[in-house]
Amino acid sequence: MSKKITVIGATGMIGKPVTKELIKAGFEVTAFVRSIDKEKHIFPSGVTFFEGDLKSKSNISEAIKDADAVYISISASPSNKEGEFNPEKEGIENIVSALQGSSVKQVGYLSSFLARNYTGNWWVMNAKKQAINKIKNSGIPYTIFYPSNFMENFNGGMRDGNKINIIGTSNEKSRWIAASDFGKQAAKSFETEKALNREYAVQGLESLTTEEASKIYIENHTKDKLKIAKLPMGMAKFLSLFIKPLKFAVPLIDVMNKNKETFEAQKTWDELGKPTITLSQYAKM
Repeated sequence: MSKKITVIGATGMIGKPVTKELIKAGFEVTAFVRSIDKEKHIFPSGVTFFEGDLKSKSNISEAIKDADAVYISISASPSNKEGEFNPEKEGIENIVSALQGSSVKQVGYLSSFLARNYTGNWWVMNAKKQAINKIKNSGIPYTIFYPSNFMENFNGGMRDGNKINIIGTSNEKSRWIAASDFGKQAAKSFETEKALNREYAVQGLESLTTEEASKIYIENHTKDKLKIAKLPMGMAKFLSLFIKPLKFAVPLIDVMNKNKETFEAQKTWDELGKPTITLSQYAKM
């Protein structure tokens, strides 16, 4: 069992609930953050903070020097540009370099369902796909997670005030999962040797289109009066020429809308635990 875990990306939308589950499971967690002053309030107790920058291999090496394991939860953001530093390209390269000769015996990495077999030319998704190979070829036993959609998107990227934004139309269904359920699976992966050099699909209990899921969330989220706001893909692509966040979001959602997801998580459920939270339950939390 890995007792000391350094989490890179502990304060992000998915990193935060996963880190909380690692703490609950009894791990000694070090959170690699850009600013302790800005982020220490997120985990009042149970976490040691290390301030550093992914651009610095020496920072990463120092943060993982006593770790048994490293968990990585990072991704490109709308502020990143092609050709500039990308957390999932140069950042992953720096992490893999720092792992060499370290005490780390397992590296966990949150990837994406969409990245595994991506064949397009969008630089963000290509970096994700290349990151998978870099982790697998690092020489360190790995555990890679491929999630479907996270329920946290409804109070994260899809939420704008009292609106749940839907771009384009898709009849394809995803198995939405709560990050806390995934966090329990991630914690379990650091407790069993079965998870070494394994890849796991991360899927929830219910298979729903984005619109179906949005309606369930709105019906059950009684704290706020929410509504769906739809934007046709053609209009979104046009607006993305002028609106920076859309320039990043539109190609991602275009890939998501076309993705034909099948159920692959039975092995994950058998070895790491079955999710318990439905979307209606999550919306009421």
